[in-house]
Amino acid sequence: MTARSSFHSYRPDIDGLRAVAVALVVAYHYFPGTARGGFIGVDIFFVISGFLIAGLIGEAIAADRFSFADFYARRARRLFPALGATLGFCLIVGAFLLDDSEYRSLGLHVAAGAGFVSNLLLWSEAGYFDEAAGFKPLLHLWSLGIEEQFYLLWPAALYLWARFRRPLWPLAAACAAASFALNLYVSTFDQVADFYFIFTRIWELLIGATLALAAPAALKGRPRLAHLASAVGVVLIAASVLLIQGDQLFPGWRALGPTLGATLLIAAGPEAFVNARLLAARPMTAIGRISYPIYLWHWPLLVFLRYATGGEFGPPVRWALIALTIVLAQATYRYIERPIRFGAARVSRTAFASIAVSALALVGLRDFSAGGLFFPNVTFVRVVNEGDIGSRLFKSYVAAHSFSCDAKTFPTADASQSGDASCIQSIAGAPPEVAILGDSHANHLYAGLAAALPGRSVVSYTDQAVPSIDDPNFTSIYKTLAASASVRAVIISAAWTVRLSHLRKNENLRDELGHTAAFLLAAGKRVYIANDVPYFESRVGRCKFGGGFGLAHRCDEDELILERQLVSYGEDLAAVVAANPGARLLDTAHMLCSNTVCSMAADGKLLYRDSNHLNINGSLRIGAGIVAAAPDLAD
Repeated sequence: MTARSSFHSYRPDIDGLRAVAVALVVAYHYFPGTARGGFIGVDIFFVISGFLIAGLIGEAIAADRFSFADFYARRARRLFPALGATLGFCLIVGAFLLDDSEYRSLGLHVAAGAGFVSNLLLWSEAGYFDEAAGFKPLLHLWSLGIEEQFYLLWPAALYLWARFRRPLWPLAAACAAASFALNLYVSTFDQVADFYFIFTRIWELLIGATLALAAPAALKGRPRLAHLASAVGVVLIAASVLLIQGDQLFPGWRALGPTLGATLLIAAGPEAFVNARLLAARPMTAIGRISYPIYLWHWPLLVFLRYATGGEFGPPVRWALIALTIVLAQATYRYIERPIRFGAARVSRTAFASIAVSALALVGLRDFSAGGLFFPNVTFVRVVNEGDIGSRLFKSYVAAHSFSCDAKTFPTADASQSGDASCIQSIAGAPPEVAILGDSHANHLYAGLAAALPGRSVVSYTDQAVPSIDDPNFTSIYKTLAASASVRAVIISAAWTVRLSHLRKNENLRDELGHTAAFLLAAGKRVYIANDVPYFESRVGRCKFGGGFGLAHRCDEDELILERQLVSYGEDLAAVVAANPGARLLDTAHMLCSNTVCSMAADGKLLYRDSNHLNINGSLRIGAGIVAAAPDLAD
């Protein structure tokens, strides 16, 4: 190691780099259209953390004074005070703004945040039915999870490696290379895992650690190289912010830009031009010192304001929220973090911070299991529109009003063709007359159609796939329908925008749907192709619930949102109908819209169970609308 002062002497330029990192993250969240790649601020934080903490550990090991107890006590005093304040705030404010299911979810996320496993929880929740990320108050704690899981493993690895009396930096470099390689591999098939998995992200911390353990002052005394390194670092970070976008594969190889940029800036040292003149400036260091509480506060404030307003607020409000974030961060740093970190009686301060965060974790788990703040179901919201949210009641209703298909109706014998498909019908044992085929967006039409056609046997075949005759999951079903003398009409529906996103190079929605329609028409069936109901950007809970504390309930969105959705697939559906005389288009998309507004509710009833699936009320309404638009279905 180099001189001990490398890590115990304050470097204002690193605080300035922290300011850059947190400013990028806040800008990305508050003004995403402007700072498209601002999320790379987290990657900069990773490098800084790896450099500073690994350097301190390395120095302590070299001096034979490293203590695991002291290390983790320091981490507790550093992280727990501001984290505890944020978690407690979320539990209290959430009780006034969230409905029961939302508050239960918040409780689980509080516990995960306190236990530094938020990345694992978010990983488990990611997928088709994941709650909108913009409405998770503690979404940003995933990065703390990555960092602290790393620090559960890394000190022990360094300590054991040092027993062999070998330099520490080769271990850091080798682990960084292995983690980066794993990141590249996993990114090719599972982007969610690549983002949240500790072993695909720790290379970013290990790059900083390698620098700290190998040559933290490598450019000292070489000013020209230091100036060049800092300039290249700035260019890499700026290019990353401008060129990387949220819809691109990340981290993957793209994370090299911000991590190498941060590494070069740190390696350049405090005397490099950029570091001394820009990063070490007083405004930058002032923000850098409170960057951790800024990071903790900025996201929950934004999310809770979305809940309170329905998601609509302009730049002046966002700037005011940023100002509030800085005020809260400064107050947290001065009155909560500093007294616990630097006051007397370190043992008692560590114990107090640890017990407080542990207690919040237990409260969160209790709220997850029972709902409400401290007492069961104590939240401060009221029902504005009656109706079910989530799939439980929807599935119960369908199960109570349908019957399993028999062997003649549903060809289950060939498992290779039936796949994960399921089949239900409205009249037990009756030959099917009206068939619905598709994914979950066909399934949510079934209950309403069955109710609107009480004298007809309605059968629903659903799968996770698109209902194409070319899809092996549906091949045997189509053949069964074509051979059935009782089936007169077939309705095809799906989440068409999802299908478009999954098309491969050799696949085409217009061709596969046209082939399907032609096959059914040739078999003498009436063919109806339904477009999709609107996807809502606001959350369904904001439509069902309101409150007495200024909580807005929002059900309506401009019809332009629907039109933008239709643009992606509407021409394909229309072309299929035009090319296949006898096929008809069912415009379910506009059945929930009027006067340029689309709504998740009507007549005091909630119509959606999530942002894009109908509940029972919605299914009944759409089913009646379909029969009114196509009365021949009842013939």
